Order: sequence, then C-alpha cells, then structure tokens
Amino acid sequence: MLAFVLAIGMSFAFVNTTEDRDTFATKFILVEEPNGWATITVNCDPQMQDCTVRYSDDLSTVYTVYDTKSESDPAEGNGAVITINGSAPNPD
Repeated sequence: MLAFVLAIGMSFAFVNTTEDRDTFATKFILVEEPNGWATITVNCDPQMQDCTVRYSDDLSTVYTVYDTKSESDPAEGNGAVITINGSAPNPD
C-alpha cells in the first residue's frame, strides 16, 4: 500500500519539466522600415513555421511576428495568417 501511495506521489514530481515558449505573449511586428516596431499580443501556435498576422482594416498587408525587436528572431507559428480586428498599431 505504501509503495502505491509513493508511486502516485512520484508521478507528480516530474510534471511539466520541459520549458515551452509562451505562445500567447507580447510580440513585435515591424510596421515601418527600418525601426518602426509595434508591440502586439498574439497567440502563435508554434509548429516550426513563421507566425504572421494581418489586420482587418488592411487584409492585404501581412506582418511577420518577432519575439524581440530583431528581424533575426521571428516567432514560431503554424504558417496560418492570424487576422486581428482593427488597424495596424503605430510604432512604439
């Protein structure tokens, strides 16, 4: 009986030991070249592809989402373009 209780207790000791990136977090898009970064909050579903967004006021413009304010740090997504209501934000 004691072994059974200890086995159950040990099963909880190793829950969530891997570190995942926060998928619903503060991200950045480049709205104006060269340094016109805007901060957004978006849910990127990480599946080894780029995370991209567009705004309902201008569906023709697609923005790549970045984890930091660097074009060398794109956020990981599932390849689908996420549509956000409204217009693109102004640079920070």
